Amino acid sequence: MKPSAGGAKHRNTPFVIKESSDRFNRAVQSNLMQVTIKGRNGKHVLLPDGRDVVEFVNCSYLGLDVHPSVIEASKSVDETWGMNFCCARSRFSIEPQRELEEELSELYRGRVITFPSTTAAHISVMPLLASGVLVDEDTTHRMCLIFDQFAHSSMQYLKPVVAAEATVETVRHNALDDLAQQVRQARERGEVPVYIADGIYSMGGLCPVRELLDLAERLDFSVYIDDAHGMTIFGDRGEGVVLSEVEGDVPDRLILTYSLSKGFGAYGGGLLVAGEWRERLIRSYGQIYAFSAAQTFQAVHACRAVVGLHRDGTVQQLQGALRERVTLFDELMGQQLPFSPIRMVPIGGEEDALRAGEWLLDEGYYVSVVFFPIVRRGAAQLRVCLAANHTPDDIRGLTAALRRVRTSSA
Repeated sequence: MKPSAGGAKHRNTPFVIKESSDRFNRAVQSNLMQVTIKGRNGKHVLLPDGRDVVEFVNCSYLGLDVHPSVIEASKSVDETWGMNFCCARSRFSIEPQRELEEELSELYRGRVITFPSTTAAHISVMPLLASGVLVDEDTTHRMCLIFDQFAHSSMQYLKPVVAAEATVETVRHNALDDLAQQVRQARERGEVPVYIADGIYSMGGLCPVRELLDLAERLDFSVYIDDAHGMTIFGDRGEGVVLSEVEGDVPDRLILTYSLSKGFGAYGGGLLVAGEWRERLIRSYGQIYAFSAAQTFQAVHACRAVVGLHRDGTVQQLQGALRERVTLFDELMGQQLPFSPIRMVPIGGEEDALRAGEWLLDEGYYVSVVFFPIVRRGAAQLRVCLAANHTPDDIRGLTAALRRVRTSSA
């Protein structure tokens, strides 16, 4: 994005609103955005106008958000802990929260800190990363944060903040040659480079994790990856798309953020680092940790139940079911793609995409219609989130409707 007349380098909010508000309003009026559902039964939801539709928008890819043991655990608020303890975690944490973090640290092979959301984790750790204090203990470095073009909005949003203390660059999506060039240029300036990316991108596609980690080892740079969409659905231990490529403990050069809400199926987020000294810095100086509240107590208990489902084989069984659903979807759509629960259906024009979303709703299927500024102008798409608790008939019905949409769009 070019600088605005006011000199803003990383944001131009008035332009974005001007270019997109009409379509946002149309989507809201059509029950495609900002919908308050009136009921829920598995993957079926009840719209305000009374229509019962199958949703393909929930990112609980294994259906753990409705697993009986998770729901039961979320009711475990008692007289000891109550509903909440309203103070920052820099003052108090409850014992079950500490136990959850230790359980996740063992599961993910590093030091874990939990937060109310993945975005809260980014707000806490990315400014510290930009300041140069998380590379080496007791040493500060000048940093260069290199963002993948499609890194999640929750990280892109912090560009103006991290730019106060670090050089900020952006490279083309998954372009490792461009990344290598930026890394070398940063080193020539005396800066420590860090690549900012997603494990699974929210608009589809995966990070080339193995190639990236090999490049980071060869060129000596750090990697900060948001694996919100990958945790629990990848790896024998549910460790995600990134850690499933790592042997042993989390590497020193890797900082990982994750979600406890998506594939994990409960609520919250967190980060994973190597070294207790990094953990101490983040607990002392991370913005949300120092000045805001923790996860709700219900979420803590639910998360601990999900850890148990990782240990007893339930997660591995549901991973297999999810892969079957994704394979069925791809076969019916006539495509072969790397495994991911997110599938995108390109439409092109924004109006065409909105009409497609409205028509699918009439057919009984809710999918996300995505358009500028979520994607570039003229590249509107339909976003389908597949889950283990979709039935094969759900997927057959949706793909039949999508094929008709694709034919009419062509």
